[in-house]
Amino acid sequence: MAAGPREARTSDKLPDPEAYTPMFRQYLEIKRQVPDMLLFFRLGDFYELFFEDAEVVSRELGLTLTGRDGGSERVPMCGVPYHSADQYLRQLLEKGYRVAICEQMEDPKTAKGLVRREITRILTPGTLLEEPYLTEDNRFLAAVVPWDLSRDAGSPERGRRTRGRGEGEGAKAYGFAFLDVSTGEGYALVDPLVGESGLEAELAAVSPREVLLAPEVWEDLEPLVRRFGAFPTLWQEEAGAEDPGGPVDATGAGFFGASGAGGSGEGEEDYLRSLVPDTPGYEAARRLVAYVRRVSRAARLPLRPFVAFRRKDAMVLDAATRRSLELFETERRRSYEGSLLWLLDETRTPMGRRLLRRFLERPLVDPGEIRARLAAVRTIKRLPLLREGLRELLARTYDIERPLSRLYAGGASGKDLARLRDTLRALPHVRALLLESLAGEELPERFLPWRRLDLLDALRDLLERALVDDPPFSLSEGGVIRPGYDAELDRLRALQEEGTARIARLEEEERRRTGIRSLKIGYNRVFGYYIEVTRPNLHLVPPHYRRRQTLAGAERFDTEELKRWEEEILTAEERARAREAVLLEDVRNRILEAAPRLRELAGLLAELDVFQALATVADRRGYVEPEFSPDGSLYIRAGRHPVLEALMPPGAFVPNDAALDDEVRILLITGPNMAGKSTYMRQVALIQLLFQMGSFVPAEAARLPVVDRIFTRIGAGDDLAAGDSTFMVEMKEVRTMLREATPKSLLLVDELGRGTSTEDGLAIAQATIEYIHDKIGAKALISTHFHELAELEGRLPRLRNVHLEVKERADGVVFTRRLRPGAASRSYGIYVARLAGIPEEVIRRAERLARLYGGKGAAVETLTLPLAFADETSGGEGGEAEGPEGGLAPCQDPADLPERDAVRAILAFLREIEELDVDRMTPIQALNTLAALRRRLREHFDALAGLGGVGEGLEKEGEHFG
Repeated sequence: MAAGPREARTSDKLPDPEAYTPMFRQYLEIKRQVPDMLLFFRLGDFYELFFEDAEVVSRELGLTLTGRDGGSERVPMCGVPYHSADQYLRQLLEKGYRVAICEQMEDPKTAKGLVRREITRILTPGTLLEEPYLTEDNRFLAAVVPWDLSRDAGSPERGRRTRGRGEGEGAKAYGFAFLDVSTGEGYALVDPLVGESGLEAELAAVSPREVLLAPEVWEDLEPLVRRFGAFPTLWQEEAGAEDPGGPVDATGAGFFGASGAGGSGEGEEDYLRSLVPDTPGYEAARRLVAYVRRVSRAARLPLRPFVAFRRKDAMVLDAATRRSLELFETERRRSYEGSLLWLLDETRTPMGRRLLRRFLERPLVDPGEIRARLAAVRTIKRLPLLREGLRELLARTYDIERPLSRLYAGGASGKDLARLRDTLRALPHVRALLLESLAGEELPERFLPWRRLDLLDALRDLLERALVDDPPFSLSEGGVIRPGYDAELDRLRALQEEGTARIARLEEEERRRTGIRSLKIGYNRVFGYYIEVTRPNLHLVPPHYRRRQTLAGAERFDTEELKRWEEEILTAEERARAREAVLLEDVRNRILEAAPRLRELAGLLAELDVFQALATVADRRGYVEPEFSPDGSLYIRAGRHPVLEALMPPGAFVPNDAALDDEVRILLITGPNMAGKSTYMRQVALIQLLFQMGSFVPAEAARLPVVDRIFTRIGAGDDLAAGDSTFMVEMKEVRTMLREATPKSLLLVDELGRGTSTEDGLAIAQATIEYIHDKIGAKALISTHFHELAELEGRLPRLRNVHLEVKERADGVVFTRRLRPGAASRSYGIYVARLAGIPEEVIRRAERLARLYGGKGAAVETLTLPLAFADETSGGEGGEAEGPEGGLAPCQDPADLPERDAVRAILAFLREIEELDVDRMTPIQALNTLAALRRRLREHFDALAGLGGVGEGLEKEGEHFG
C-alpha cells in the first residue's frame, strides 16, 4: 500500500474496510484515493501512518513501529508530531516517496461522531512549493512518453531530424517535456528523442527530481531514470479515475480555476498554446499538466506557457561530457566545489543562480545571441562602479518567482510578501544605476528593456503601506497588516488590546479582593481564561469562583465577569483576524494581477545578475572577450583551464595555444602520464563552452567558431547498474560520438583503447581516428599512449602530432606542461609509477622488463642490468642475487632466452644507446656509461654465439639503427 519508490501501488491491494473500526474505515477510504502515496493521517497532535505505510516509514526513518486495535486485527502504526513533521517529510521526499497529508477538518471537541478528514496537500519530489523543501536551484518535474516515428513520415522535415547517423529503423523514440512548479517555467522538446542516448542527454541537462513515465516505457526507462538521480513515477491518464481533486481530465481543463494562469484570464489552452498539437513535446507537456493538476490541489498556479525548443537550438552536451568536463560537480568526489558552476557563480540572487546554471546547461548556437550576451558582460566589466553597485543592490533583492507560485497556491508566508516588497524597493535604484552609468552611450541590446520597464510603483506603495516591517511567517496568525492601513482593523485591535488590559486590571482587583497574592489569570486554548490559585490559598477562594481544573499544586477557576471579558476579547480577536484575512486577500489579488509584469522583472533581474557575475569573474581572473570565427577555425592563444587555474597559486598554471581549422582538424596528443594531456583537452572544450554561453574566456586571445556538440571520452569506470565493464562504457561513449557527431562538433578522446589488449586497443584507436578524419570531419583532440599512431600524420592530411613537453635532468624528469609540435618519444610510465610510491623493488624489475620488451617508453635511469628484486643487503643494484633459497629470482640472462627474445633484448639495448643524451653527461658519467655498454655488449655477443642463424635475423631487424 505504501508508495514505495521502486514500484507503483494500486487500490486493489488495500484491505476490505468492512473488517475494521469506523476510524480505520475512514482511513482506508481516504487511502484508496492515493494508493501510490504515503498517507500522513492527522489524529490529534500527531500524523499517524498505518498498515504497510507504517512499516515503510518506520524502516526509512528509524521510528518505533507500534500497533493499534483495528477491530479484526492489530494494525501496524507509527507517527510523528504534527508540529515537527516537516523534517520527516523532507527525508521521505529525498528518498523518492510521495506523501499525501490528511488533516482534521473540524474541531474534535465539537464534532458529532467521527471527525471529518480530507487530503489537503500532496507532496512529491518534483512538485514542491514550500520553502523548507527547496534549494535555490530549479526542481524540475519531467515527463517521457513513447512516440511512433511513423507519425513523422508525412513531414519530410520532421522525418529528416528524427533519426541520426547510425540509428536503426527500429529505434525507440520519446516525447519529452519538463517544468518547475515552484517557478512556473515549462519547456517542451519539439522533436522526438530517438534512442536512449538522446534521452540521457536531456536528463543530464535538466537533472529532474521526478520523471513521469508512461506504462509503455516504464520497464525500459525506469532503471535509466534512476541512474540519473531522479525518481520515476508511473503515470497514466485515466478518464474518470478516482482522484482527490476529481476525475483526471486528459486535457487538464479547469486546472487553473476561474482566473486562469497568471491571474489574467489565461486557461490551459493558453498554457499549451505555444506547442503544436500531436507532437512529442505537446503530448509530454499534457501529461505534466494532468499530473500537476492532481497533486497541486490549488485552484490556480502561475504556470507560464510552455517554451517550445529544438535540440538544435543549443549546443548538445551528453551525460558523459557534462561529467568529464565537471560542469556542475567534480567527477571523483561529486563535489560542487571545484566545478565550473562553482567558479562562475558570483550571482547575488536565487533567480540569477538558476539562470546561470541554465546558461551552462544549454550553451547558445546563434552567433547573434552570443554577441548580445558578450556585449552585456563587456559593458559591466569595463565599468567597475557599475559592477560593484549592481552587486550591492542585487544583494538586497529576493526571489520573485517562487513566492509568486506560493501566492497562487495559497501557501505564501509573511516573509514572502515582505521580500517581494523589499525587492520592489530596490528596483528603481537598479535601473537608475544602470541608465546613469551608461548615459550618453548606446545601450547593449540586453539592457534596452530597463529603459521602458514598469517598476510597479503602485504595487510597491501598496505593500509598504499594508505590511509591517517584519511580518510573522504565518499569515493566519495576524499581525501582518500595518497599523493605520485600515480603520476597521485598527478599531478591532483596540478592542482586543482594551480587553487584554482589562484582564490585567481584573487580576489585580481579584488579588486585593481575596487577599491571595499569588493569584494569577492565564489562558489556554482548551479552557480559555482561568484564575489559578495554589493549594495553600484554597481556603481564601470566594464562593462565586467556579472550579474548572485540578492540578497537582493548584486549582483553576473562572467567574462570570472573567467569561464576559473573554468573550469580548476573543470576539474582537476573531473579528480582527477575519478583517485582516480580507485585507490580505485583497493584497494577494493585487499581486497576482501584476504577475506577468513580476515575472518579466524576475527574468530581467536574473539576467542582469548573471551578466554581472560573468563580468566579475572575467575581471578577477583576467579573462578576455573571444572573437567569433566565421570561417569555423578555432584559435586560442595562451589558454588556461578556468577551474584548475583558480585552485592553483597565482601564475602557477602553464597556458597553451590551440589551433584547429580546415587544414588541421585533428590534434593527436602524445606525452607521458601527468604531463597534462587531459587538462589541455578539457581546457579547450571549456573555453569553447564559455564562449557559447556568452562569457569571457581564460586566454590571452581567442577566435572561436560555434560548435553544435561537444563530445568527450575522458576517463572511464564500470557501470555496475547497467552491467557494463569499463571498456564497454568506453565503447558506448565512442559509439554515441561516431553516430551523432557532425563536421561542426568538437570531439575530445583520451587514451582510446586502453581498456583492452594492446593489439585490439591500437586497432580500435586507429580505426576511430581514421573514421573521424575521413567520414565525420569534426574538430578533434585525441590523446594516446600508442606511439605507433604518430605515423598517421603521414597518411591523414588533416592530422597533426603534438606532445606535452618533458625535460630530462640529472636529478629526474620535469613536466613542463607546454604543448610542442611533433610526437613524444617516450611515455615515462615507470617514472610516474615511482612518483606514485610504487615499491622500489617493483620499479627496478619494471625497468629491466621494459628493456627486454624493447619498449621505447621506459624511463630507465641506469644502464646496468641488476638482479630482479635485489634486497638492500645484496649490494644494491650492482649486487649479486640470492639463489632460489633466498626467495628472489635473478633476471634472466640473454643466453637463457629463446632466440626471438634474445633479438628483442639486443634491440632494446641498441635503442637505449640511441636515446643517450651525451651532451648532458659529465665526463665521469660518460666514461662509466661506456664501460657499462662494453660489458653488456660482451654479454649479448656471448648469448648469440650458440644461436646459429639469429645473427641474420638481428641484422635484418636492426636496420633501423643503421
